[in-house]
Amino acid sequence: MQRNLELFNNVSERERLFFEEFKRRQLTVPSDFRFKRDPSVFNVAYWNRLEPCSNNHDCMTEYYDDYGFNVRSRGEMIVGNALKSLGLEAKYEPRLVLKGSKTRTPDYSFPVHIIDRCFFVEFMGMTDDEEYTDDNAEKIRIYMRNGILPNRDLILICGTKNWIPTQESITGLIAASINNAALSAFNKQSFENL
Repeated sequence: MQRNLELFNNVSERERLFFEEFKRRQLTVPSDFRFKRDPSVFNVAYWNRLEPCSNNHDCMTEYYDDYGFNVRSRGEMIVGNALKSLGLEAKYEPRLVLKGSKTRTPDYSFPVHIIDRCFFVEFMGMTDDEEYTDDNAEKIRIYMRNGILPNRDLILICGTKNWIPTQESITGLIAASINNAALSAFNKQSFENL
């Protein structure tokens, strides 16, 4: 993670120097100029439009995550706490209207401003139940048909009826996903001369 942060800071400094040099030479940067980054429809502006807690099913459990959301399970609470521990903004069960399907509400969504992306998180806590697994496989197919891909836009966290990953392991998984997205967001050539 430290190396990724160093690379990002180096690229950010190059961008700053680039724009300073244009200003010093009294040149105008074309209005459509952008450093090459991996564009995503699921960007921060998209995330800002999402309504949290939009699932029509009442949630009346004893579990509250560190954001204050009343969540459906202990596993979802741990996921929310992991997101909060990383200092991320998050929305619980935001409504996604996807083409060719009914509305979906992933467990969480969060933005990463420096790469202008938002991510979705699904906690699947009963992967040892065949019917539950079949339902979630269909949900993942719908996400994929709409361009929300596992390991790119969608973070999948799995457990069973008797086992839930630790908050530390979930935090590490989310942090690794963000780091991978940040590294791939910048043109590889930006890093060649480091």
